[in-house]
Amino acid sequence: MHLTQSKPSIALNSYALLVLLFCTTLAYSQNRVAGKVTDTATQEPLAFASIVFNNDNSTGITTDIDGKFTFTSSKKITTLACSYVGYEAKVVAVNAANSQNLDIKLAFASNELKEVVITNGENPANAIMRKVIANKELNDPERIASFTYRSYNKTVFDMKFKDAKDSIALKKKLNGHLFMMESVSERKFIKPDVSEEVVIATKASGFKDPHFASLATDLQPFSFYKDNIPFFNINYLNPITKGSLSKYKFTIQDTLYKNQDTVYVLSYKPLPRKNFEGLTGLLYINTNKYAVQNVTATPFEKGKMDITIQQQYAFIDGHWFPEQLNYVFSMAQHPNPKVGRMMAQGKSYIDNVVLNVPLRKRDFALETVRMDDNAGKKDSLYWVNIRKEPLNTYEKNTYHYIDSLGQKYNFDKFLAVTEKIAYGRIPVGPVDIDINKTLVYNKYEGLRLGLGVYTNEKVFDKLVLGGFAGYGTKDYKWKYGGEAIYTLSKKHEFTFTGKYQDNLVETGNHGYTFPEPNMYNYRSIIAYQMDRIQEASAQIGFRAFRYTKWNIGLTSGRTTPLYDYTFTRNSRVFTRYDNTELGINMKFAFKERIVNAFKQNVSMGTKYPTLYVYYSRGLKGLFDADFDYNKIEAAVEQTFLTKNVGTTSYRLEAGYIDKAVPYGMQFTGEGSHDKDYAFIMKNTFQTMKPYEFLSDRYVNLFTSHNFGGLLFKTEWFQPQLVLHNNFGWGDLRHGAGHYFITYKTKDKLFAETGLQLDNILKVNYLNVGYLGIGAGVFYRYGAYAYDKDSDNTVFKVTFSFSIK
Repeated sequence: MHLTQSKPSIALNSYALLVLLFCTTLAYSQNRVAGKVTDTATQEPLAFASIVFNNDNSTGITTDIDGKFTFTSSKKITTLACSYVGYEAKVVAVNAANSQNLDIKLAFASNELKEVVITNGENPANAIMRKVIANKELNDPERIASFTYRSYNKTVFDMKFKDAKDSIALKKKLNGHLFMMESVSERKFIKPDVSEEVVIATKASGFKDPHFASLATDLQPFSFYKDNIPFFNINYLNPITKGSLSKYKFTIQDTLYKNQDTVYVLSYKPLPRKNFEGLTGLLYINTNKYAVQNVTATPFEKGKMDITIQQQYAFIDGHWFPEQLNYVFSMAQHPNPKVGRMMAQGKSYIDNVVLNVPLRKRDFALETVRMDDNAGKKDSLYWVNIRKEPLNTYEKNTYHYIDSLGQKYNFDKFLAVTEKIAYGRIPVGPVDIDINKTLVYNKYEGLRLGLGVYTNEKVFDKLVLGGFAGYGTKDYKWKYGGEAIYTLSKKHEFTFTGKYQDNLVETGNHGYTFPEPNMYNYRSIIAYQMDRIQEASAQIGFRAFRYTKWNIGLTSGRTTPLYDYTFTRNSRVFTRYDNTELGINMKFAFKERIVNAFKQNVSMGTKYPTLYVYYSRGLKGLFDADFDYNKIEAAVEQTFLTKNVGTTSYRLEAGYIDKAVPYGMQFTGEGSHDKDYAFIMKNTFQTMKPYEFLSDRYVNLFTSHNFGGLLFKTEWFQPQLVLHNNFGWGDLRHGAGHYFITYKTKDKLFAETGLQLDNILKVNYLNVGYLGIGAGVFYRYGAYAYDKDSDNTVFKVTFSFSIK
């Protein structure tokens, strides 16, 4: 068949050809320049270096986080001038041979940043910063109604030496990095703080299933607009916040011109003799909304661990939004300051940004950060398409070599062991050893020698069987127990638990105890007044209404006081008793941040108050139970940071029992004054003996405020000052029937105050931080004060860890 084209079709094709030829000619008529700026000594890229073409300031641009730049002009480009704060400027000739691959190396200058002496009027840098601070909320990306984006993240680990040549030589010798990992995540957000980030792809050298990638996104903030920038366990005051002009010194280092906008390059550092945790670095302020276009930041005072962040923003749909995020984390003296230090460099590239997208809160998962089930199963083609640039030779070799080592030495098994240890368990084949049930110590038992063993995922996927047995070296008695835990739904944390135990419980701790701030309950060490319990229980646990966790259980058993005690009620005499109790426990943590890591949900806490409520009812007659009663306890606690003031923590707790019950089931044990163990124990009364008071209704308030180094700090001595104030009230309405035991009631206000000084003495720990030893003094006053001041005063010691 012979086909012919119509005249309109020929005309259309001719027009398209002319358009194509015109666009091609136009493209070739443009003058394009591209290249990279690096440090001469380290060969590391210099982010945000300033470049001006043909000595025309209106053509100024900055390099991206990778030190790369691209510029196109209708005019022929013959020269470019490159400058970077703290480096020697350089002018480079541009020609056809080098214009597409310029390799610009800048040498570090020994001179300090330039200082501007202000003789009359206001520092011009401060005038700029006033506008930046005034527009802070307008430019904060997390003030946008909603958004979604995708992020590609890459992190490499290396050894760095004092001499940059040695670092480069080691890298060449290894022909790769020590470790490398990549991930891809998708995030959606509704202001002010509803967020969900899903890691959809992850890859790590040496590991087949690297499910720790969800933690890597937390090493630096998403944006530079919060009042405080957290690094490790320290909150640094943001230079872009109200009041920062009296804390920081700002200096204009450079001025760039971009289209109709001006970009001011400002350096900042803490003013002399200002006691606060400060940062230093550069701010690139664009006069379009006076927003941050680029920023670098690092702690002004260095510690054993150090971090530097770099952020680049793009103007998208009328808003400045993060485009590239970079961090360099280093252990300044680890493993050996004379040999070298460990460092990690992470980069994040944000794309597919959509602002003000329709989103519903009910469509967000419980976890703030979670791993997709198939994240570790992406093929090589996926990674080739998702990467911003192909892997270089070093990166390819890292995967090849470290993967072979990981297979040979089974890195995944090592990771699994590490994960279990973090949660207090040691895996041994098909079982896990529970450390907390294996190593037990208190003043009544002494050291309990025993073993706690539970089946792990190698035996059952949803069912855990286990138990414990131990022998007290001081009371010469065995304790033992067993339990079965079935997980119906990990997503909703829905579990069924059944257990039996012949064990000890401290008086005052029957039923429910509020969570401790640490993994280990140091208060249990000084316990010496115990009840023996022989009980069986069944419990259902689940999460409902997003931020609420529930536990409902039935417990029945026999209690035998292990101290001289008799209880009478309704003419009956009890030296031991049977009890059956229905208990309901609820925890409500509004907007609790939960991260799915190491195959478990990990709570990162919440800035809002957390509420705990426990209700129990005694069921007399059920399984021969002796008592009926209603018992309720509640607590609310919170820790919050106040800018320029410090960190405040409080816990308010209360309890009520409506009928007479034995001594061990009452409220007691809130004291922690023990001469043998003079440690500060949080949320206890430091000057009160462990069982000094007995109550069937009470209210306690524990408060502390950590000033950090705000009040006093020198180069060599940086103690952390903490102020404590604790108050308690209680009553014993049903006090009759307790024999052969002494106690007091606190129906008047119990009060104590204390001053704690951490890090008085610091000891280097493996070159990664300092173990700090401090001291505290507490004073008991008010209605229950002793006659002698010496009896009201208690000295205690503290232990802490810090990076500087």
